[in-house]
Amino acid sequence: MKRIILPLLLLSSVAYANNDKPFTIDNTQIYTDSSLFYSEKDIRPVGSDFKVKTAITMSNEEGERAALLSIENLSSGRRTLEPHHLMVTYADGSAKVLSNLPEKLSFKAGETINITVNLGKNLYPVISVLTSNNINRYL
Repeated sequence: MKRIILPLLLLSSVAYANNDKPFTIDNTQIYTDSSLFYSEKDIRPVGSDFKVKTAITMSNEEGERAALLSIENLSSGRRTLEPHHLMVTYADGSAKVLSNLPEKLSFKAGETINITVNLGKNLYPVISVLTSNNINRYL
């Protein structure tokens, strides 16, 4: 019995591991004024002392989206980055505020941290990942 179950477990774990599709880099972020997209919803990130310096967007064959972000604390004091400080815009004009981050991130004054965030599945590619300070550049 053990001779049958062990190989089946190994095969199923290998099959499961092969279901994960690798991410490929789509592009580096182009700052697009999200207000140029028509939307009845006024989705904006919560105001903060953070700024996205760079964003490299990624996707896989399954439509999963992710971004490698370089985020700077513009404050002269320590700050904690929360998911609602970041907003993602997709090529169809839809936008959403992030609902979670990989971990709680505490920044020292003026510190820049690189993180990768999973943005879930979407048919359309990511155009931008922004904070309130990135948006304010357009206003």
